[in-house]
Amino acid sequence: MISLKPLIEHLTPKPAGFDGLWFRQVAGAAEFARIRPEALPLPACWIVRAADKVQHAGERAENVTLAFDVVIAIENVRSHAQGETDDTLLKYRQAVKALLLGWEIEADIKPIKFGGGQVLEYTDGDLYWRDRYGFEALITNYLPDPPAFDRLNYVGEKL
Repeated sequence: MISLKPLIEHLTPKPAGFDGLWFRQVAGAAEFARIRPEALPLPACWIVRAADKVQHAGERAENVTLAFDVVIAIENVRSHAQGETDDTLLKYRQAVKALLLGWEIEADIKPIKFGGGQVLEYTDGDLYWRDRYGFEALITNYLPDPPAFDRLNYVGEKL
């Protein structure tokens, strides 16, 4: 399995050149499951594991395709003009995409690809959107079978 923690750490700092307030919270699935919309500091972002596909690639090896969602929450308010909330969402989506697209989590993992997005929920005060990303990796860190038993090794005093 592959940890998504490096993604959270990668998205936490505000990117250079981003105009505006960056995410007040970048967290994982456990934090997303505990959100209380009335007390949520927005904008916020969560990385949530979506799916894994596995293909056998030989002895102790698997090709894994892992998909994850970047859930973005912003305030759904119209400040000055129509479409402003959508433009704000687009600004965050483009910044996250620029940070992730082509980025390699680890040396043996292929670069991240974008898979599209979808609205999760519009509320009176909040907008939740998810973008799907994914990457592929060859996992070979399974331990080999131990060698066959051939003798006893005494440890300590001899009897």
